[in-house]
Amino acid sequence: MTGVSTTVIPSADAVARLVADAVASRTAAGERRPGGVDPGWVDAARGARPLVGEISALRERLRVAGLGRVVLAGTGGTGVAAEVLAGPGARLTVLDGTDPVQVAEALAGDLESTVLVVSAPDGAPTAGLELVWDTVAGAMRADGLDPADQTVLVATPDSPLIARADGAVVVLGPARVTGPWTALTAFALVPAGLAGADVEAVLADAADTRALLGTDEASDPAVTLGALLADTPVVALDGREPLAEWVAGLLAAGLGRALLPVVVESPGAPGWAERTIAFDDGGGDDSGADIVTAGSPAAQMLLWQHAVAAAAHLTGDTPAPPESGSPTATADRPTFTDGMVEVFGDWLPPGTATVADALRALLAAGEAHPGVAVHAYLDRHDDASAALLRPELTRRTGRITAFGWAERALATATAVCQVTGSDGDGDGSDDPGGDPFSAFQQASARADAAALTRDGATVLRLHLTDRVVGLVTLVRAVQEL
Repeated sequence: MTGVSTTVIPSADAVARLVADAVASRTAAGERRPGGVDPGWVDAARGARPLVGEISALRERLRVAGLGRVVLAGTGGTGVAAEVLAGPGARLTVLDGTDPVQVAEALAGDLESTVLVVSAPDGAPTAGLELVWDTVAGAMRADGLDPADQTVLVATPDSPLIARADGAVVVLGPARVTGPWTALTAFALVPAGLAGADVEAVLADAADTRALLGTDEASDPAVTLGALLADTPVVALDGREPLAEWVAGLLAAGLGRALLPVVVESPGAPGWAERTIAFDDGGGDDSGADIVTAGSPAAQMLLWQHAVAAAAHLTGDTPAPPESGSPTATADRPTFTDGMVEVFGDWLPPGTATVADALRALLAAGEAHPGVAVHAYLDRHDDASAALLRPELTRRTGRITAFGWAERALATATAVCQVTGSDGDGDGSDDPGGDPFSAFQQASARADAAALTRDGATVLRLHLTDRVVGLVTLVRAVQEL
């Protein structure tokens, strides 16, 4: 059954304020708080009911055609939501960034059995999506395949991408919903459903959960969870469940710098010391977490969306804007180079000459904030060892450290370390030359850094001219701290 169990007593004043201000019922009615997230997500699950038959028929048609492998070109929290809903073992490959290694691996799969889903929520940047779309379509043509027969576009009715569908199937999604708020809309349901998710069951679970919310009572689980979230600067999420990454994105998108979400590898790992949160999808929970949300993935997603809206009412913070704007085209020069790592940071103190020194300077610059964030613009599969930086930094420095894979993560810390990498071709420098994916990825990192800097963050960028050797250098630098 969907709900929240907790060993922490929420603030009585916070709960009373949420009840008195009728936040739960106003959220359920789709009322927008000034400066808050657009409430277009509120009726998303109910509005998606007609998709059940549409997705089922499309999946059967694709199955008959031998198309059972789904490659999703998506953005932000949409790809993470699709992964959660599809479940483990699904034939779903998510490209929600432009890492050249990851894209190459997707193209190396069986294109003859592949359906490309391009998911473009309202307001999401489309340049990266179009680059992936064009590249996959080109690879299909090179193999003698017709991309139109193997492409599904999910977009809003006024999306400019519809004009380039060129015979591909088009499924319409709602306007005014983006990022992790798209979890129960066509943008995530179509790729998840084509990869095997039971969309009818997903929406039924969401409908059952919706009936539990919006009551303006202290017993409303979203009121309880919202009050708990508003009362702490840091939460540690049990990373053993895929839902944790999506929740971290939702918290960042909905609460901004009011709260730092940290996905911890498992209970007991470094960082599992703040307010701890775990997820129970029916198999029970052995984490010993302070807070446990229970229910199916869809049920928990809707609960968390309502809870974040409640917490935002209490914190008064505006949501974090997406980091990536228009990618910066011009490559900048490294401040210095340490082995196979180019270091970028014109704010670094004079005399900084090693990666370890640069990391010390970043940590010092962010001392006023409870944590530091590492964002890896790398292949989250082949370069998975980069995630080890999080527990090692926490262990060595005692500082709370969050880790996220760009471009699916938002930074809510004021000290951010970006890690980018060469694709293995060319000279490995930050200037990738003619490789469009490397060029776009490096430009996105620069644009993100500029946006974060404008918002008051200190950003250090480490570019690995050789990913393997560079990661070794970086780990050793962390061990010197």
